[in-house]
Amino acid sequence: MSQMKAEDLKVVKAIPGNDKCCDCGMKHPQWASVSFGNVFCLECSGVHRSLGVHISFVRSIAMDSWTPVQLTIMKAGGNDACNQYLWKKGIPKTASIKEKYDSDAAALYKLVIKARAEGKPEPTVLPPSTK
Repeated sequence: MSQMKAEDLKVVKAIPGNDKCCDCGMKHPQWASVSFGNVFCLECSGVHRSLGVHISFVRSIAMDSWTPVQLTIMKAGGNDACNQYLWKKGIPKTASIKEKYDSDAAALYKLVIKARAEGKPEPTVLPPSTK
């Protein structure tokens, strides 16, 4: 584990939508959910943390250590990709952070983003008792 390198940070920030918080739109987000491969502001990071690590595993982009696998997930994700996926699965754009991420659609997206990062086929349905 090591801090996110400048070149990795540049790649993550350049992903579509990552110039603003995934949830409220505030510019220059400094926090990330490894679970969803998205980034958000300090205020929204607190809400993500309150959901529990089984839903959203939160890291500071600047201060925390990152594994190579976590960086790969971040590079495979992005705010626009996450929001579009959840919207297409029926999560309204006006949903609260809890409604958005503590849902079957979000649970499936976590598996999709992990599969993308690992170069595996993307699941289309949740396995039994996965959330």
